[in-house]
Amino acid sequence: MPEQKTDKERVEFALKTESDGSDFYAQAKDQTDHKLARAAFEVLSNEEKRHVALIRGLGKHLEDGAELAAPESPTEADLKSTIKTIYGEAIEASGDGKMDPAEAYKKAIELEKRISALYFDYSSACDSDEAKRLFDVLYKEEQRHLSLLEDMLAYLTKPDEWFIDRDGVMLDGG
Repeated sequence: MPEQKTDKERVEFALKTESDGSDFYAQAKDQTDHKLARAAFEVLSNEEKRHVALIRGLGKHLEDGAELAAPESPTEADLKSTIKTIYGEAIEASGDGKMDPAEAYKKAIELEKRISALYFDYSSACDSDEAKRLFDVLYKEEQRHLSLLEDMLAYLTKPDEWFIDRDGVMLDGG
């Protein structure tokens, strides 16, 4: 990956990264029959599209001084509420999905880790205070996505442990 030395280069690379992320999640949604995974990937694709809009706004601000709207981040509670609804409606569909949901989650987790690291680096390297703030917001949002994906993977691959962790239920084997 070439190093981005200016805020404009960082914006251009971030736009491509977020667009690719949205495409990945849309494709993952289309390639699995698992209802939970499909719904989660749709939410994440839409989140990445929202990030594209935020980054475009930053690019316009850097280019011609256009007013930069403060990013409205969904709170972790908002995202968890959306995901909780998805969990509540999750019933595994029968059929032959082209992509295993667990593998798709693992790929998504790696994607989010890379994007998070990129934005963490950008938030300290940017010249513009506005760019620093936006990349810091995006870093925190990508960290939330990462946390949610890890949670969804645990739900899918270790449901007994997932429910015990959430409900504090103790199994005594008796």
